[in-house]
Amino acid sequence: MSAQVWPPIPHEQLIKEEEDALAAELEWLLADLQGALASLKSGLEECLALLNVQEPGTTLALSTLRSETVKGFVTRVGTRIIKGDISLRISSLAPPRGQQSYPLRISSPLPLPQLSALLNFLNQTLDIIDISTWTGDPKNGSFISGQLRLLADTINEAKAVMKGGEDVVGGKWWEDDFAGDET
Repeated sequence: MSAQVWPPIPHEQLIKEEEDALAAELEWLLADLQGALASLKSGLEECLALLNVQEPGTTLALSTLRSETVKGFVTRVGTRIIKGDISLRISSLAPPRGQQSYPLRISSPLPLPQLSALLNFLNQTLDIIDISTWTGDPKNGSFISGQLRLLADTINEAKAVMKGGEDVVGGKWWEDDFAGDET
């Protein structure tokens, strides 16, 4: 399929018209992108508000499906678990005398490095969006392209932190000793 302009126009004018149409389309896309960035910023601010919960904190119930192997609660304030009471039933290990399960009580704050790193990444993404919208040139396609790549990389790093693994912050959390950590 081919497209032809009727009545025919000189080749130089055709190229100029194509460039003008592409410039107008880019301008429209960049203007439309500002609305999407505002929506993304609003969603990220909601996530940040949920992560920065202050006193009395968020209490989360813990249980296992269709059994009582794990039962209890933990209370999170910001990026720390401040208290918790968990009962564990381990089928291969008899419970302590006079009890039906192993009690696990958290009384001193337990830092969660994954949430601290996530908080950092959320703040970085909000900064990138602010720079893209207010500080930089929102009409410059090259600038916005670079900012969107940076934004995507930062969001992917935040997802990797929450997913866990050996190569991210708090990767092997079960091997770390937080007993002396008072931060």
